[in-house]
Amino acid sequence: MLISRIDTAMLGVLCERVGVAFEVGHDPFKIFEREAGEGNSAYGRHMKSVADRVRNGSTLAEAVAAQGNYFPPNFINFIEVGEKTGRLDRVLSRMSDYYKNLAELRSSFVSSIIWPMVQLVIGLIVVSVLIYMPLVIADMQQAAGGGEEAEAPDLLGLGLVGWSGLATLWGWVLAIAAALVALYVLMRNGHLNGLYRVLTRVPVIGKALLAFDEASFIQTLSMAIESGVNASDAISLAFKTCSAPLFQAKAKPAFDAIRQGRQMHLVLEDTGLFSPDTLDAVHLGEESGRLAETLDKHFQVLRMKVRFAMTTLTQLASTLVWIVISSLLIFIIFKIFSRYLAMGPGAVDATIEKVLETRRAGE
Repeated sequence: MLISRIDTAMLGVLCERVGVAFEVGHDPFKIFEREAGEGNSAYGRHMKSVADRVRNGSTLAEAVAAQGNYFPPNFINFIEVGEKTGRLDRVLSRMSDYYKNLAELRSSFVSSIIWPMVQLVIGLIVVSVLIYMPLVIADMQQAAGGGEEAEAPDLLGLGLVGWSGLATLWGWVLAIAAALVALYVLMRNGHLNGLYRVLTRVPVIGKALLAFDEASFIQTLSMAIESGVNASDAISLAFKTCSAPLFQAKAKPAFDAIRQGRQMHLVLEDTGLFSPDTLDAVHLGEESGRLAETLDKHFQVLRMKVRFAMTTLTQLASTLVWIVISSLLIFIIFKIFSRYLAMGPGAVDATIEKVLETRRAGE
């Protein structure tokens, strides 16, 4: 069974409201009880569960962790950090910004890939029409021939005609879509690290892919350090919150390196995952003693890089789709024209004339 998780944008709003309530000294139990409302939705039930556990003596981190997969792991970690450092209101405020920014970036990415997907669907619909149309043509020829059965022509020359052709086409489309989803899930779970490494080395695509996790890493690291987390735990947490397994695998080595006394910018440089600008920002923050502030400002720069990366990926996807559709249309036109020449203009005109005569006779 799929386990639901709180929407990222909703989590950002929740952090903002709860953070303000903690800042003015409201009772945690009453805060989450008010959030629960009637408790009819999944959100309400989980808020009610948190409120009940806090009332019965659990810490907020324990109450949130008891909700299973409803809250993301880094949210639970930061709640625990906020309670231990006594800066929960500040942590919640920072998390509000974090989840709102994350929701905005995801929304922008989804919006950016809609048009290429629409183009692809339109292309598939055109192909479907050309696969189905031979049935109509065959019916016209049968009517013109006085009931004699006519063979449906293969307009595409691919052996895809009529309902069976449509079933074959969309069977392949669904199979490819399922394969892509499975590939994505395997990559997210760390089973195809080699493929991800190969993609990150592709000149344009590689930089775009790394930009997403680099921005997420810097924002998490800034928030962790500002919340009072020590450097080794902060860098480990920042790596773990990244979506790419290539980043997540660096959490333990980075943690050990910082514990051994290495400077953070050198540890990040050894990973080979970060741009020179990010390494310079971390180095400057360490030297100035204002690492959290420096990283926070650098994140704004990375947000621009992420938007540029999304634009780049969208343009690549759109270009690829247009190439596929254009090639397909050229192929279709060529096939239809070749069939027209093979039949001869007279044969086509004669077929049309017979159809028209049959219709006039029926009227």
